[in-house]
Amino acid sequence: MDGSARYTTANLHVYLLRCLAGMSKDFGIDPVRLCMGLGFEIADLSDPECRVSFRQASSMIRRALEMTKTRERGLGLDIGINETIGSIGLVGYAMLTSPTLGDAISLGVKMQSHAGTLLQLDRVNSQTHVSVRATSLFHEPDIQVFLVEETFGIFLNLVRTLVGDAFNPTSIELTYPKPSYAAQYEQVFKCPVRYEQKDNLFTCEAHWVDKPIATYDPLSHRQALEFLQMTVAQQSTENEFIESIERIIRRDLRQTPALAAVATQLCMSDRTLRRRLADQGQSYQNVLDQIRKDRALALLSNSRLSIEEVAYEVGFSDAHNFRRAFKRWTGHGPRQTH
Repeated sequence: MDGSARYTTANLHVYLLRCLAGMSKDFGIDPVRLCMGLGFEIADLSDPECRVSFRQASSMIRRALEMTKTRERGLGLDIGINETIGSIGLVGYAMLTSPTLGDAISLGVKMQSHAGTLLQLDRVNSQTHVSVRATSLFHEPDIQVFLVEETFGIFLNLVRTLVGDAFNPTSIELTYPKPSYAAQYEQVFKCPVRYEQKDNLFTCEAHWVDKPIATYDPLSHRQALEFLQMTVAQQSTENEFIESIERIIRRDLRQTPALAAVATQLCMSDRTLRRRLADQGQSYQNVLDQIRKDRALALLSNSRLSIEEVAYEVGFSDAHNFRRAFKRWTGHGPRQTH
């Protein structure tokens, strides 16, 4: 499945859109207008079976941003901090009954496609800190700020629900410039916030992941996991196969794994991996190129980074080769995009 097909396939849970519609009147927005002409209605967002495409979701978000453009606050952040662990459905319940915060975070990352996230989330560990990295699935800079705000806002709420209000992140890193309402970030996150960075990172001290969750219940947790797995099994595995490959590549795009290494991590032979990709009209190189292209476009929006630095971040040791590849992907040179 190519990038354009994935953009228009209706397979996204609508948890975020339901919250946006539910809060829209607080922002002076008629919720009916948010959905008008998009192929679904407000009532549909309350249907557990409702799914939308990324194109539909981004259109609704873009419309909300246009309707609230005079606000001196972050719309995504206001949405995120008002969401609860119940706002992400059964995944939230499975997290709530997990043994530790680390277990809950790992579960949330693993099951993120069933929690309605519109970004790619990865857990990044170091000896002293743990981060959640949020990466755009598609190059849509006009809604990126909203998506990151909402994601980090709800993540803060989730963690405090699980381990208590004493939790604060140690730092927030954002790829975009400092907004006019930056003081709101400081008030919400209560930690240093750095802008125009290479990645969107929500970071906390590593000791938090060992913190036990008071609502841990082994039986309820197992039941929630079994129900989630049953739901996953009933859905098409086509997207999940490609997404598994993408997650492996994104873990360290600088040192891009060879096809054989990806096959090993997926517990299959090189030949099987190639065949399954071919069955979907794909190749490993196509998947890799799409990830590199999207990441490069995101990084190029940061004027502080040189072409050489962007090339390195997307797995090229030589800037000349990167320029050639970028022109092949987009039809123009890297700096011609802005």
